[in-house]
Amino acid sequence: MKNLRSSLFIICICFSFSGFAQQLTGDSWQKVKSNGGGEVTMTYNFSGEFMNKGPNGLEGLCYQIWQEFIKYVENTHGVAVKVNVHYPNDPVDFEEFYNSVKNGKGGVFGLADVTITNARKNEVSFSPSFFSNVSILLTNSSVPDLGSMSDISTAFAGKTIVVQKGTTHEGRARKMKNSSFPGLKIEVVNSFEECYQKVNNSAEYFTYLDFSSYLTALKNTSNIKRHQAGDQTGENFGFIMPKGSDWSPIIAEFFQKDGGFVNSTEYKKMVANSLGTHVVAMLNSINEK
Repeated sequence: MKNLRSSLFIICICFSFSGFAQQLTGDSWQKVKSNGGGEVTMTYNFSGEFMNKGPNGLEGLCYQIWQEFIKYVENTHGVAVKVNVHYPNDPVDFEEFYNSVKNGKGGVFGLADVTITNARKNEVSFSPSFFSNVSILLTNSSVPDLGSMSDISTAFAGKTIVVQKGTTHEGRARKMKNSSFPGLKIEVVNSFEECYQKVNNSAEYFTYLDFSSYLTALKNTSNIKRHQAGDQTGENFGFIMPKGSDWSPIIAEFFQKDGGFVNSTEYKKMVANSLGTHVVAMLNSINEK
């Protein structure tokens, strides 16, 4: 009986690891083009107004762009594309999302507000940018305004920066500690919601959020403050694919059509509908500083 239980335990472990390590796969573009059709897999990470799952299914700016991309591929190249959606175990876990695409094979796409960086380009393939990001520095509303980033080690002395695991904000926090804020305490959590909730509930924390996450925080909190001196511009969001995906030229073709998709009236309407015209105006004013 003991040996039987041990065997069953080992089998359960094997199944558990097999499920955890399931590889996302999809047809290559070459196969889809040759056969006149095929299947791709799309997965996502919760990104507020950019990518989320509502009562009627997936929604947000990323998903709207994705639907237009699939229409473009089918209409322009005369192929039929079946999209299989992979629902992540934890839709707020960025590392799970990122690694599932990184380790994918063929026609696999990840939709989220993923910042395009040189380091990530060594691991995954990116679409062209679909949005120019601003990283927002947030504290509890009781914290006095930060006059300059050069003063942060003094003004925020004793505070803990809380950042989402695996994001550019984690890297930013570690760089800040190493360069100008040696006494900085860093707390790493799984979701951006945890970041803004800790800030909302305590003046002992501060955080950085992507603009998309900041919009969600504004909806769900009442006690946070943006410090304009901490605004970080110059970042861009893109969709991700496994490194070397032969879908990269096709998605680039879509973004570059007719003078650039992000310059089109269609795209601007999507942004306004997803984020709101007042938010677009705020974003434009930040980027013009």
